[in-house]
Amino acid sequence: MGASGGLRIVPANIQVYLNHFIHRMDPFESILAPRLYHALVPNILEFEKWDTVSGYHIEVPLEDRVDLAKKGHVLKALAFGAKCQFVVHHLPRWPQGETVVTAKLTGVSDPRKEGEPAGY
Repeated sequence: MGASGGLRIVPANIQVYLNHFIHRMDPFESILAPRLYHALVPNILEFEKWDTVSGYHIEVPLEDRVDLAKKGHVLKALAFGAKCQFVVHHLPRWPQGETVVTAKLTGVSDPRKEGEPAGY
């Protein structure tokens, strides 16, 4: 997993990680999910709200924004964010008595950056 986007790199990577490994989203859903950014100073919670060139609309749901505002967060729409790339190594269960197991790699490129995964 990796990202570009300056100060937004770490929170973007953490959110993608949590989406996949904790919330059990598939790799592409984990990347595509809208993100939140907060640097603590100033006290502003930035949320993604933008359209990619490839036609994806990325926006934190209104219900979530209303709930965050009720908790006292100052919200600001952000028309950009960090762009992540993600490769997941899927290991199947090792069958009893088998000596060879085939693993699978899934590569995902963030549509925010208009890239695509490639491999050989």
